[in-house]
Amino acid sequence: MEPENQESTPTPQRPWRLLVCDDSPLERLALSHFLRGHDFTVDESADGESAVQLLQLRQVDLLVLDLQMPGKDGFYVLAYLQKHRPGLPVILLSGMPIDDIEDRIHLLPSRELPPLLLKPVDAIQLLELIDLELAGEMPQMPPRERDDY
Repeated sequence: MEPENQESTPTPQRPWRLLVCDDSPLERLALSHFLRGHDFTVDESADGESAVQLLQLRQVDLLVLDLQMPGKDGFYVLAYLQKHRPGLPVILLSGMPIDDIEDRIHLLPSRELPPLLLKPVDAIQLLELIDLELAGEMPQMPPRERDDY
């Protein structure tokens, strides 16, 4: 008996493990519940410090990261990732004004900005971005040139 549709995407050997980091319990729980309903294993953290601790202890395939949080925020997590886990796919969430995000990105070791969704997040759009990132099909932006004027 021949397998059906050889060209279909292979099922991963294990479920993808995501980390959802957002200080809003309502948004974090809603996103985590939605993602679990789409067969992802989901860990949660409420701030940047606990996200970094979890990233040090557990293998994570993708991080969904709120930028604006009290204490250690998403920029703290991005700086950690750029030094210690540069290949980890990240999708940013934020309600911050874009100008504020750009100002903060310039302070990071690398000024590359992962995909960003503005809040309120469209869950289907998030799911599509996650699928693209995990499949390695996210279009890459050309390297930014320095903004020295």
